[in-house]
Amino acid sequence: MVDKITFMETLRSVQEIARTSANPMSREEIQSYFQGMELSEEQQEMIFQYLQTPQRETSEEPLSEPQTKAKKKTKKQEDEKKQAVYSAPFRMYLKEISTVPSLSKEEENRLYEHLLSGEESAIEELSNQWLKKVIRLAKTYVTPQALLEDLVQEGNMGLLVGLRQLLGKGIAPETGRLSKQQKEELELQLETCVKDGMETYRRELEGEENSQNSILAKVSLVYEAKKILAEENGTIPTVEELCEYTKISPEEILDILALHEQAESK
Repeated sequence: MVDKITFMETLRSVQEIARTSANPMSREEIQSYFQGMELSEEQQEMIFQYLQTPQRETSEEPLSEPQTKAKKKTKKQEDEKKQAVYSAPFRMYLKEISTVPSLSKEEENRLYEHLLSGEESAIEELSNQWLKKVIRLAKTYVTPQALLEDLVQEGNMGLLVGLRQLLGKGIAPETGRLSKQQKEELELQLETCVKDGMETYRRELEGEENSQNSILAKVSLVYEAKKILAEENGTIPTVEELCEYTKISPEEILDILALHEQAESK
């Protein structure tokens, strides 16, 4: 089975490389990044088509049918409708993790004990058990800017960090077994790592959007001030006059005016 965390990390990295590359990536180039993952030909083709297709916003749900024509849908139909807006690799990812068998509490306990004892192999097995929960947590952080599949990626990376932090931490020396309270504390710590990854990612997105909005607002204010002052004084306003009117620093005023001049010269 493909390591889901590694796959999603690699996919996102290759997507960024493809987005910033001057030339389209060849099939061989794309495949080279996924070497050793034992992907089927169908999976490789889905990845290639996804990376070769310009990405569009996929967070909006399709409009529902008019109530007069609405039909009662089963849960399976609703799930299929929601998944239709996801990218092909993410749909493949959802299908893959749906086949991961759930473990009993005793089996989970043994995995946590192996992890705390320093057995690195427990990381992958425990991460597989957490992947569905990561998706459930990610759904609570979705916004028009923060898409589910990106949040899942960030949550999975946070999960991996949390599991590695617990590796070799040791268990109760008096019993050598994991207590119920200790397990709850471990799972709370892992959940916090997952949420932290998602929250950090969403804050970064919101920060970028707020920054862009702030810049646009300043540009609009300077242009409006320039127009008003020119009408009042009959002359083109100076940088000092614009600063006084807008309360924007001289450096920013000069940058905005320079951009305006460049735009007009084109």
